[in-house]
Amino acid sequence: MNNISILLRNLEFSDTGRYTCHVQNPKENNFQHQATIFLQVVDKLEEVDNTVTLIILGVVGGVIGLLILILLVKKFIAFIIKKTQEKKKECLVSSSGNDNTENGLPGSKAEEKPPTKV
Repeated sequence: MNNISILLRNLEFSDTGRYTCHVQNPKENNFQHQATIFLQVVDKLEEVDNTVTLIILGVVGGVIGLLILILLVKKFIAFIIKKTQEKKKECLVSSSGNDNTENGLPGSKAEEKPPTKV
């Protein structure tokens, strides 16, 4: 309810100790209050330079992205090659439905052999 916080910066381990806070409240006819606390500094915050970490992450991410791009391009090229080979394998048939092997074009019609006599 009547909680007041104090933020302390740049503390060192040597700042550990007993501290007393004295306050006066004009609404209480300048009645004085005091509180004693024990401050214990448990760790020192050290700023870390993350530049090397960010560079490493950027390089690793770039390499992974490049590998994915290479694989996608490889799949796309393989798809294009497969489609062009399928078109070459298509049967050569004119729009009239006649076999083009008679016109000297290689086609799908096999040579017919006469039936063997028994």
